[in-house]
Amino acid sequence: LRFIAQFFAEGKEMDDLVARGLEIANLGERIDDKVETYSKGMARRLLVARALMIKPKLAILDELTSGLDVLNAQEIRKTVKSFASQGTTMLLSSHNMLELELLCDRIALINDGMIVAEGTPAELKQRYGAQNIEEVFVRVVRK
Repeated sequence: LRFIAQFFAEGKEMDDLVARGLEIANLGERIDDKVETYSKGMARRLLVARALMIKPKLAILDELTSGLDVLNAQEIRKTVKSFASQGTTMLLSSHNMLELELLCDRIALINDGMIVAEGTPAELKQRYGAQNIEEVFVRVVRK
């Protein structure tokens, strides 16, 4: 966290960024342990903290909760939603359509490198007569 913070600030401002990162990561006493000893969820929380501690205008997050247990995934989703509500634009890339439906205001579905559908989750579900975004994706790519 300190390494990344030094690219954006110095002195007290850098310390404030690191403190924000520590709060986001929520690793408690484990923060000083070697990253190699972290669970996948702990490592992901650290990466999300590193990305969001600087309060970017845009955060690009790939496979946000891939491979995480339910508790860690939910914690990371809450963090992302919180930052989005504070004005950070989140660009999420994921194969988890249900998660995207939970998190995104707008969705672009991509197949073979091409956008095949886009809109709000509600618009997409209505347009394709689907119960969820995963069903929308299946219907769009099987046309």
